[in-house]
Amino acid sequence: LQESDELTVAVDKRDFGTWLHAVLQHFHEGLLADPVQDLPARAARMDAAAKAVTGQQGLGVGGFRPLAAGWPQLREGYLRWLAEHEQTGAQFRQAELRATQPLGRMELVGTLDRVDAVAAPGESTALVIDYKTESDSVTAQRIKTGAEDTQLAFYAALLSHDTLRAAYVNVGERGETKLHEQQEVVHLRDLLVEGIQHDFARIADGAPLPALGEGAVCDYCSA
Repeated sequence: LQESDELTVAVDKRDFGTWLHAVLQHFHEGLLADPVQDLPARAARMDAAAKAVTGQQGLGVGGFRPLAAGWPQLREGYLRWLAEHEQTGAQFRQAELRATQPLGRMELVGTLDRVDAVAAPGESTALVIDYKTESDSVTAQRIKTGAEDTQLAFYAALLSHDTLRAAYVNVGERGETKLHEQQEVVHLRDLLVEGIQHDFARIADGAPLPALGEGAVCDYCSA
């Protein structure tokens, strides 16, 4: 909530995250339709996806060059992680899944970055994945905060599965991609749904809504 000092053609961190989400969607949907296991072939597929998305989003070569310089490391790190991830029995199923879930008189609405199918005793279950391009330590801290981090819990609430898994995948620009799983996601999902229902019931009864003003973002927000 503050004015930009000047117009710029440079691609910022948010732009990079948006671009990377689209690249991974393009790559995985293509891989699902026409599977390849060979690492060089997969790298070529990722390069093609990156080129296509860059063109679709109209990103200028000059403004994007600083981020593109780290692309080979990011690509190789992601492909190494993907190979290990698939060895656990996980398989990509959907990207950018628009989901809704009724909740009493309300409806939860959201978009999931990615849903994988993973092997489970006697059946397969869903693994909800949210990509992060932030510092890996920040992503790890999200998991440690438990109920205070509502993102994965909310995404889990968008699916009607009785059992599921959820994780952040931190795609590092320096070549390290790591999965941070929230082991208690089903419990946290139930707590979140209960909290939403409780809060909206209070709103319907006319309860005031105090501004909490907590969290690191409040230290920097101009409001």
